[in-house]
Amino acid sequence: MEIQESSTSPDAWIQSNPPSLLVTIDTEEEGLWRGSYRNSGNTVANLRGIPWFQSLCDSLQVFPTYLVDSPVVADSYGSDLLSAYQREGRAEVGAHLHPWCTAPFEEEVCPKNSWLKNLPEDLQRRKLQTLTEEITRVFGRPPTSFRAGRYGLGTFAANVLEELDYVVDSSVVPFTSYSDQAGPDYSAADWKPYRVSPANFLTADPAGGLLELPVSVGFNSNDFQTTWDRHRRFSTGLPRRLKLNGVLDRLRIGQRIKLSPEQSSTGEMQTLITRSLRQRAECLVLMFHSSSLVQGLSPYVSDSERFEQFRRRLTEILTFWRSTLGFPAPTMTDFARGWLARDSSTVPV
Repeated sequence: MEIQESSTSPDAWIQSNPPSLLVTIDTEEEGLWRGSYRNSGNTVANLRGIPWFQSLCDSLQVFPTYLVDSPVVADSYGSDLLSAYQREGRAEVGAHLHPWCTAPFEEEVCPKNSWLKNLPEDLQRRKLQTLTEEITRVFGRPPTSFRAGRYGLGTFAANVLEELDYVVDSSVVPFTSYSDQAGPDYSAADWKPYRVSPANFLTADPAGGLLELPVSVGFNSNDFQTTWDRHRRFSTGLPRRLKLNGVLDRLRIGQRIKLSPEQSSTGEMQTLITRSLRQRAECLVLMFHSSSLVQGLSPYVSDSERFEQFRRRLTEILTFWRSTLGFPAPTMTDFARGWLARDSSTVPV
């Protein structure tokens, strides 16, 4: 299929190295949107919305990765449903750790401690072990893909993931900082896949055993890093007082885009995909929350109109990737194992 320069335009390199779309779902309890966290009493009614989404994926040969947390593992409906999808080769079940509802419960439940990286290291390790063991027991195989709740990963936990035989993580959100909320600062993180350094999980190491697949965030520009550097320069001093970043955003110059149907329009996501491919992206990581699969269970789908918008965006972007571009959409681990094997073959012995 010939792709017009004005629309999708992967270059010759992309055409000979087909990129992958990784569809990831933070599969979790509902009711987290007002900063309230609790150890027990969590509900997962949103899991009833998974079948329509999986049917959409099946129709397009998209193989999603459901990153599940402890309340989902404990729910018989959800665990039976997702077990069947994984057993049939239609999807992958990975891990998604929410500290506040993953045993052991030893920390104060508060916003700061909702970031895994802020907990004592021994407690981080034991919570990761708990969730890994829960998933292994209920789903019949150990999880190999991971995303920290609230993207709250740190170097210590990344090393524990490797110890627990995880293959791939997707907690990094490039061009983003949560430091004003006591969360991680991903301002300097790469937006492309890299092997994680045991010394600093935001740094690449050719010998690293864990692959990082950052959530796809970028700009409507052909050079994400240059655009981000300008944004950071304009975030201080006179440019900040003049609100230049806001002016540029309203003019859609260097507009920040996240590959999520919860936060971006179909056109914006297509733009992000196109600009990423022009920069030789090997994969893109789309994410959303399972609570958006049922109307009224997340602020992104608070009423029927917003819910239908979400469904339409999700359908359109998956169709764009699979039918218009014709590129694959494997699970996280399938992509990661292929990437790591190719990467290893290029490293001199």
